[in-house]
Amino acid sequence: MQANTKVPVDIHKTLEDNFKAIKEQGINEICNFMLSSLREQDLPQYIRLQYLYNVRQINQKMSLTELCNNQLELNIVNNIKYYGQDLDQLLNQMDTSLIPSCEYLRPIPQILTPQWEEISPQFIHQPIWDYNINPFLFRFLLAQAQSSKLPPQDQQMILTLFKSEYKIDITQFNNLVEHNPQLVSDIITKLHQSGVNVHEYLDFLIQIKVTIQTLELVNQLTKNITLPDQFLNMFITRCIVTCEEVKQNQQQLARQVRLVSVFIKTLIKQKTFNPKKIYVELQGFCLEFSSIQEATQLFKAIKNAVQEQ
Repeated sequence: MQANTKVPVDIHKTLEDNFKAIKEQGINEICNFMLSSLREQDLPQYIRLQYLYNVRQINQKMSLTELCNNQLELNIVNNIKYYGQDLDQLLNQMDTSLIPSCEYLRPIPQILTPQWEEISPQFIHQPIWDYNINPFLFRFLLAQAQSSKLPPQDQQMILTLFKSEYKIDITQFNNLVEHNPQLVSDIITKLHQSGVNVHEYLDFLIQIKVTIQTLELVNQLTKNITLPDQFLNMFITRCIVTCEEVKQNQQQLARQVRLVSVFIKTLIKQKTFNPKKIYVELQGFCLEFSSIQEATQLFKAIKNAVQEQ
């Protein structure tokens, strides 16, 4: 079974096998032909799937979302693999797993002459969905935030769309902290203020690598919300341990000790951390690295804070 002599599509073959049949032909001409055919919207479903797959393989950067009619087609252009399944098997999934991506049709409203005196506040409704928001925008921006710093307007869009039921795993969390620590701070603050337990994300902070971004994030969180004493004690202990782990690289060690010392001193100055609870660990840290000025200054700040209590 073939759609066109230029673009052979066999329903009993996989997407990859059908694509191989056109690789040796004029790619640009075939690509334009397939795009034109997809816009006509009258192709059989299995041919549409193959054409979308072919164009996706030819040009990875081309946006094909607007040409998709359903979720299965979106999966194809988003490079979701269907290993070992021929087109006929893919089509069998349509009845059970396919979710239409088009908007619901609505009846044309009846136009009435306004009678303002009859309108009561209880009948004034707010829109429940903004059709200007792309349904894939949140996932796209969240993926971007894990690899590069986002502009403020994109960070605000993620914060607006983020819901408490959304879950971020530790790998995603680590990438977000490295590239957009302020965004992570805003998300945790938003969840905490809405009554959501954020202990899972605080646990992630203890597990991931201690960098200047993680220190900035925790410092910002102490200004926005009240962090548990247990978390601060564990996080600062973790910071001290990281300095022990980089002893072989003296330049990196000195930099890490300075960062950690300034961070802890800032928390003490803000009175968001009580050094008395892990005084022994802090004292040992300061004495071990007493040759570094910031560690010496931290030791003085710790002694003053303990004496004031």
